[in-house]
Amino acid sequence: MTDERQDPTRRTGLVLTVTAAVVAAVMGASPAPGARFPGDLILTTVHDGPFEAGGTGTFSMDVTADPASAGIGYPTEVTYRFPAGLTPVRASGAGWRCRITAGDIGCETRELASPGFQLPRITVGVAVAGDATGTLTASGRAVQAVAVPTGTRPAAATVASTVQIVPATPAT
Repeated sequence: MTDERQDPTRRTGLVLTVTAAVVAAVMGASPAPGARFPGDLILTTVHDGPFEAGGTGTFSMDVTADPASAGIGYPTEVTYRFPAGLTPVRASGAGWRCRITAGDIGCETRELASPGFQLPRITVGVAVAGDATGTLTASGRAVQAVAVPTGTRPAAATVASTVQIVPATPAT
């Protein structure tokens, strides 16, 4: 089976910006640069863009337990906000419960992942507005809801994905 993130024929014309930042704090103290904590998450996203105005597209989201972490406990929730011009129409993933509210999706799972392993992929289908143009940026967050000491936050990761919108191809 081919990993579609590494198959260039499945990601033609991809314009993608991905950043992942751990925003965890332990015992109320600020983490040292590069510090790793139990449950650190890595959230990545890919899409099959560029998208055509008036067409459809697909985003795929992966949540991975940081290899230097203690793994992922449960539950883990992913929220993703789509800008005007991209409307989520379906969201699913094995073991995920997903909902769509306006331009946002939210998915939650109770799956576990050992350090370095990935939770099942979330796939989101979007409708592209007929008048959409230029470059649009969607952004998301994964949060591990775990019991944490007072004054601390659970592990989380953020990501942004930029997609180019091209004009619709005229019918011939």
